[in-house]
Amino acid sequence: MKKRAILGIDLQNDFVLINGALSVNGAEEDAKRIGAFITANKRNIQHISLTLDSHHPLHIANPIYWKDKDGNHPSPLTVITYQDIKDGKWTTSINPQWSFRYVEELEKQGSQLTIWNPHCVLGTSGWAIVAPVIEACIDWEETNCKPYNLWFKGSNWFTEHYSIFKAAVTYPGAPETDLNQQLIQVLNEHDEVFLVGEAADFCVANSLKDIVTYAPELAKKIIVLEDCMSWIILNNPSATKIYEDAKNAGVRFAKSTDNLLSLIHI
Repeated sequence: MKKRAILGIDLQNDFVLINGALSVNGAEEDAKRIGAFITANKRNIQHISLTLDSHHPLHIANPIYWKDKDGNHPSPLTVITYQDIKDGKWTTSINPQWSFRYVEELEKQGSQLTIWNPHCVLGTSGWAIVAPVIEACIDWEETNCKPYNLWFKGSNWFTEHYSIFKAAVTYPGAPETDLNQQLIQVLNEHDEVFLVGEAADFCVANSLKDIVTYAPELAKKIIVLEDCMSWIILNNPSATKIYEDAKNAGVRFAKSTDNLLSLIHI
């Protein structure tokens, strides 16, 4: 019998619930499907790993971190560019040398600094795993007498951490922002890994990109359950390219309701 795992990305109240701080449209239904998938196949899934976006109130992608010359903070969804910083449009008194370099490094990667609503703040209700998923995981653990695993990302103030595997820019002296070799090893012990979570075009896509880049052997084991994730920006071009590259790397795509038993029992 094949060993199968689930990797659930950021299935937290702030992303999933309609009143969450950074709610993803469609995520509530995704969570119900994920919970149903786990419950229906709980005796045939050998491992569950869930990731948690885990921020402090002060973070480089939060409004409070930056200000303009009048002391005003940027609104959520503001994009701060390196040119903005050089022009004096936005500045910070918090680790400014690194912060300015960070924005420059993002742009060298073809990315950008987007300001978000504060979300998934450690210890808050928004940080918790959403009920349909955690209830299914508890049932799975009690049925199989093995623990589900939790993996944390985003607690470093000075870098974003969309992917569970690696921060957007590694922060010097902070190993938690380096490549997560331990999780790669855990997942590689399985024959197939079902990838689910939120949001499809940010944290899920970036996690998948890192799998393809740093663990190509794992990429061939990934099955993306497309009906168990939703997009913030539909057809987001950067994420679309990530999924196209993933297909070329051997990643498979399915739906949780497509030949469900045959998916599990092959």
